[in-house]
Amino acid sequence: MGGSFVRVPRQTREEVVSAAIEHKRFWIWEKIRDSGKHAAVPSEKEFVAGESSLFLGQNYRLGVTDNSRGKVQLNGRHFELSLRDRSKGRQLFREWFHTEARKHIPPRAAHHAKTMGVRFKRILVRDLKYRWGSCTPKGTLTFNWRIVQAPAFVLDYTIVHELAHLMEPSHSPQFWNIVAVHVPSWEKAKSWLKRYGSRLEW
Repeated sequence: MGGSFVRVPRQTREEVVSAAIEHKRFWIWEKIRDSGKHAAVPSEKEFVAGESSLFLGQNYRLGVTDNSRGKVQLNGRHFELSLRDRSKGRQLFREWFHTEARKHIPPRAAHHAKTMGVRFKRILVRDLKYRWGSCTPKGTLTFNWRIVQAPAFVLDYTIVHELAHLMEPSHSPQFWNIVAVHVPSWEKAKSWLKRYGSRLEW
């Protein structure tokens, strides 16, 4: 079983190292233990007709059109992208998902926060590299825009997970009890992210 190491200058006093570790204790614990981290496995989209992409857990096929709009559109049961825009398809899809995440996450977070009896300061949607979400002690919630591709119950689990940290900072049994009360399917959601999370990369 592998251990963890801290690299410091040779002459650094032990009490200085201990103080630094204690100051960053929660951050270190999160990095080592957080099962919500996702693997950075790049997607290899070709942006051809019939190619599918996830949005809120549903697969939508891509339709390639002759009309140049300079953006991705969701039309019924399929995405639309201009043939002329295929070369920048990845960028356009990322922008579309980022916009949708900003639409869907805040109201769901507000709903769950009210149910849980907690308050957050603000919500940010960003391009996180290794996490689905985070929560600061002062109440700033940050979410990875990619999570909007996951099913609704996974999105809710991710939101509740971060809100629960406003009540319990560590992943203690009490923390998971809080999550379980508000998202009974949390174990299923956690397993979904572990199994399919890498598919949400762009």
